[in-house]
Amino acid sequence: MTAIVYVLLGASALGLCVWLWRHRVGRREGARGAITAGLVALVLVASSALPLAFVQWDMVGKSVEHAQRIMGLAAQHMSLPLLGFACLYLASGWRWQPVIWSRIILGILAFYELSRYLEWQTGYLWLLTLIGAVGLAASGLLNIGRDRRVGILCLAAIVCLLAPTLISGLTGQLPLLSLLDASSHASWLIPGFIAAGMAVGVLAEQAHNDSQNQPEHETPSES
Repeated sequence: MTAIVYVLLGASALGLCVWLWRHRVGRREGARGAITAGLVALVLVASSALPLAFVQWDMVGKSVEHAQRIMGLAAQHMSLPLLGFACLYLASGWRWQPVIWSRIILGILAFYELSRYLEWQTGYLWLLTLIGAVGLAASGLLNIGRDRRVGILCLAAIVCLLAPTLISGLTGQLPLLSLLDASSHASWLIPGFIAAGMAVGVLAEQAHNDSQNQPEHETPSES
């Protein structure tokens, strides 16, 4: 049963990737960059979840298990903050070049290595988790008077993605640990990532629609 849950998690993440990719059409450069960041997060989730299903079925070797651990660590640390940043970017009307997203990803990786050196990995993971959750919460609040769907989706994402950790209570389970190790709590991640991915798509339609909308705010591109 656990393996089936991970298949559903991976399949839903890939389905969201297809849906978000279609939302890139006709969007501004900045919005496309935010959507791409959301795509990276969801691809990491799928790349972690699907191999875990095959591990549960004993269909893969040690090399695949090792690769899954790497992707699981990446998904555990980057998926929520990237989705949170993408939603907040789209909700707030920020403007920056798409290259900033790659710098954010590299920064997360660099500070992860620093946290390992300082033996502060648990604190760093919690920091990233809180950043992602705050980004989603702020996105919902910024749109509370414009589109209630965003607030509902962001709240659902926060609750579902953090539910396994909250349920574990005193056992001290780390956030999104189900992306790294197989767990029955992984079923909570399915609606959580679906809600977060849909929030990115809805915000992309709403705040950064076609380039002809609000042309006076468009920053001239650099030559």
